[in-house]
Amino acid sequence: MKTKFVLTGILGIALLAMASPRTWTFKQGGTFEGDYYSSGTEKVVIRKDGTNNIFKIADLSTNDQAYIANIKADQKQARLDAESKQMAQAGWIELTAQFLESFPEKTKDKTGWMDAEFERLYNYDDIDYSTKKYLGFCVRDKNGDSLCKCVVEKFIGDPESPTLTKSPNPFIDQISKLKSGDKIRLIGRRNDMYLGLSYEGWRFFIDKVEIIETAAEKKAREQQDTTAP
Repeated sequence: MKTKFVLTGILGIALLAMASPRTWTFKQGGTFEGDYYSSGTEKVVIRKDGTNNIFKIADLSTNDQAYIANIKADQKQARLDAESKQMAQAGWIELTAQFLESFPEKTKDKTGWMDAEFERLYNYDDIDYSTKKYLGFCVRDKNGDSLCKCVVEKFIGDPESPTLTKSPNPFIDQISKLKSGDKIRLIGRRNDMYLGLSYEGWRFFIDKVEIIETAAEKKAREQQDTTAP
């Protein structure tokens, strides 16, 4: 059964950043003074004298691009921190590889979350079930420990019942496209896995995946920080 959790008051946290007036520099020359207001993937909104001015991020200096990237990273982290606090208050558990491995009595069937870096999908030749009903993958948790027991059901519905209509799990495509080093938040639960009558040990069954920051975004942000004057 999929776990449902409604977050309240999260979306309004850290969506807008009102900074001190800043002098923005354009690559082709010229400057503009105003407050950072918000930004998307390609454009930034800078407010001056109560008016929103929209510019392409790519047209700004490397220093300004790094400034925007860091603000967005801080905003997302603030939202994630607030979300973590709400989940903990609801009785959810922050999970790590060692905690899952060492405390089955505290984690079995308990919904929890883990912030980790994606490592790789399972080797399909070594793990048969990855090519059938489940997609398996490995992550590295915040302590640097690797966990290769993450699984996602490929279809929504009872995979053992041929009489039920099953639809593809939307998270399969998302996970399949992850790159090594992508930072993600996983929500799921520890449970035993059975294939037919065969006990396969415990797995971390994933209900939700959220990308925190891709490896490419992190690299670009760090490079901009390094090259910014």
